[in-house]
Amino acid sequence: MLTVQQHSRLGKEVLQDCNLTHLTTQQVQQLKQSLWEHGVIVVRKQKLTATQLKDFAIQTFGDSTLGRRSKPLDPEINPDLQSPGVSILGNPKGLSQQVVGKFAWQWHHDKDHLPKTEKLDMNTLYVVMLYGVSIPPEGTDGQPHTTNFLDMVEAYHNLDSQHRQQLEQLSMYHLSPISPPPGEEIPRKLHPIVSTHKVTRRKGLYLGSDTSILLGLEENPEEAKEYWQDLFGTILGGTPVYAHVWQPGDIVFWDNSQVMHTGMPYDALKYQRIALRVGVVNNT
Repeated sequence: MLTVQQHSRLGKEVLQDCNLTHLTTQQVQQLKQSLWEHGVIVVRKQKLTATQLKDFAIQTFGDSTLGRRSKPLDPEINPDLQSPGVSILGNPKGLSQQVVGKFAWQWHHDKDHLPKTEKLDMNTLYVVMLYGVSIPPEGTDGQPHTTNFLDMVEAYHNLDSQHRQQLEQLSMYHLSPISPPPGEEIPRKLHPIVSTHKVTRRKGLYLGSDTSILLGLEENPEEAKEYWQDLFGTILGGTPVYAHVWQPGDIVFWDNSQVMHTGMPYDALKYQRIALRVGVVNNT
């Protein structure tokens, strides 16, 4: 597998020397246009509270209650890091094996809430922004700490024409990872493997995660998972991986209709990592 830090499309740095709490209308439009064009963009050297990050997300992409829950402040965590709708990933309470978000150390798209959300299809533009407050200097591999991304538009075009045509006839069910109450059916939505982006009109692949079920294999979950893993292995083997090397103050934005990503493990007994995550549906 080829891993690259630089990429021809993903990871463009935008709005240098700006403060996201004081953007002009033109700068907001520039940020969004860059995100749709590049799939992953980076704004550096920010210093925001969790509330400021959430407010920026709502003002830029539109109000969304998707996944937002009110809960009491945790007295062991700085209140500036806490706000409804903002998740704290890492080990914010100090060095500990209790890492929040460890489940994201595998390849996936961040559209977990969509299967159980009415009036939103799986092609909905769901944007995630991750703000690096405290960053480990290295991962468990001894390399700089990264989040890795796959360009699923590039992945589609890297397949041979016969494989592309085959995939264009197929769809997958995507499941919410949140278990429903006893007796209720698991929420799921059908989505084609090859879809057209709502803004750019580019074709790309959408795989969800390894819980996705190919249409026709609903009664054969093991075969469905094997199909997903084989297809993903082909894509991973033929697509360069963009590795974003984190610096404190980075905010990385990604468009889940264009990219897959994975977090990378670090030694949580040696380093502290604090990252604030906000996900929002674009409806502006």
